[in-house]
Amino acid sequence: MSAAAFSTALLLLLGGAKPGEYTERSLCDLWAGAHCHATKCLKDAKERCTAVSSRCRGATRHVVSRSRAERTAACAKALLQSSCGGPTPSECADVTAAY
Repeated sequence: MSAAAFSTALLLLLGGAKPGEYTERSLCDLWAGAHCHATKCLKDAKERCTAVSSRCRGATRHVVSRSRAERTAACAKALLQSSCGGPTPSECADVTAAY
């Protein structure tokens, strides 16, 4: 087994998620990263990003439902494709970042 494959397997084992699954923590990080990207042009971008990212510190490594993961991933993708400082995409309407 190569070192990279071993590292990936170990990470998945310790993280509690299988390929294709998200944990509370990874989903929060995904959403926070997209939010930071979508607000990077604003004057208070650093503070906004810090505030959103700090919510992820307490997130667990429990696996989330597939539907929640798909909704959050769709929101993150839409945020990454939106113009900086623009309105919140409709894909984010039912997505909360409360972790």
